[in-house]
Amino acid sequence: MSFAQYDPGATNYGLVAAKSFALENELAIGGRVEYAFNCYTTFMGEYNRTFALGADKEYEGFNELALGVNLILFNWYPTTITAGMGYVGNDSSIFRDIEDEAFLGFSTGNFNHGAQIKIRALHQISTPVHIFAELNVKSLGRRYDTFLIGFSYDFYGR
Repeated sequence: MSFAQYDPGATNYGLVAAKSFALENELAIGGRVEYAFNCYTTFMGEYNRTFALGADKEYEGFNELALGVNLILFNWYPTTITAGMGYVGNDSSIFRDIEDEAFLGFSTGNFNHGAQIKIRALHQISTPVHIFAELNVKSLGRRYDTFLIGFSYDFYGR
């Protein structure tokens, strides 16, 4: 027997590609780990690296880390809609220039801290494989909001 998304104890690993709302040529790639605590709640850790295609030498990409929790809103098997919230942080050097636009954000040293809200549509292709699309709205400012697509895979089974 293999775990499916949101089976208690399921651990899923995923890869994502994200598009920033801020810059036309800015993209991100990343990875995530999800742990289903129970049938409705998933804890998530994410890492994304943002870069720009064809950017000039002045552009600096940035790293982003996020920790959060997702809850199921609707479940129409094999499609599930989830929403969540959590912490997000990045090492973007331009945050200090746009900090006034942030709803909730602050910096410690070279790292910026804030919150994010996410909504995700998840579709189970097979028992261990899921694809998803996700919208992330971040309190650090519209500059950091993203839309992403990805897939996750459950490596563990019983």
